[in-house]
Amino acid sequence: MATTLRILLATALTAALAAPAAAAPKKNPKSPQETASYWTAERMKAAKPRERAKPGGGGGGGKPSDWSRYTVPLTGGAYAGENRKNGKVFMTIDGSNYVCSGTAVDSTTAGVSLVWTAGHCVTDGPGHEATNLIFVPGYLNGQRPNGTWTYTQLDSTPGWEAQGADRFRYDVGAFRVVNAANPGATLAGTVGTRPIVFGRNPAGQRLVSVGYPAAGKFNGAQQYVCASPFRRWDTVTLLDPMQISCDMTGGSSGGGWFLDANANSVGDTGEPLVSVNSYGYSFEKTTMYGPYMPAGGQARSLYDSLR
Repeated sequence: MATTLRILLATALTAALAAPAAAAPKKNPKSPQETASYWTAERMKAAKPRERAKPGGGGGGGKPSDWSRYTVPLTGGAYAGENRKNGKVFMTIDGSNYVCSGTAVDSTTAGVSLVWTAGHCVTDGPGHEATNLIFVPGYLNGQRPNGTWTYTQLDSTPGWEAQGADRFRYDVGAFRVVNAANPGATLAGTVGTRPIVFGRNPAGQRLVSVGYPAAGKFNGAQQYVCASPFRRWDTVTLLDPMQISCDMTGGSSGGGWFLDANANSVGDTGEPLVSVNSYGYSFEKTTMYGPYMPAGGQARSLYDSLR
């Protein structure tokens, strides 16, 4: 009886997360060069962390010894390997400039370069879409070693766009990009891309979260990693957002969560993206939450519409 109830609950929740009809992706009305030129060094430095916090909390952060947060190491003064695929995201929403994090992910369409991030990094609902949106893979201390990639289309999920009480279940966004200086280039050919999967339940496994935190004790200049076990489902309901231990702050929003298959606290080649940094609770200083992305849900439909 209990097993049957759990199966019915999971089925019902998956159906609830399934994708209703979505609006078409928003196109960039500006040229790549115009979008890139907006981001002067001064504007990039002054951009504010884009963050989301919820009141309450109390789920804890786990034992100090079973999770860690560290600065991503450099090779020859720059990010190398998989770390080049992580980047900083800059955007304007409702007249203010913000920063988030993002990941270059696989695309199945030749010539398409796709960035995965949080929904709140691209929109806060109809009429509040990002403009001047760019991705800087391997960003470090104000430098753009792998170029500036400007958006051509952006979108989020209908659940995030609706801004309802359950919106954080759907807090993922994505955008296609082109290289402002070399339109024929692709992310895959320049820095490489990460695999992304849907419907992967990480309960009982370890995860690696990457981001550019820019609030509090962080300044947004470099990448950080949180390596943690999966903790729990928020509000203890299967398919609710997932909790890990992490003390990264605003600016890390949208950074990828990767399955740490070999438990070495590093996002190794082939380890897929399964979620993104989404929100924290006001009274939990060492936790981070990310949306679960069902196999047949809105996140998958978003990916299919842009890949």
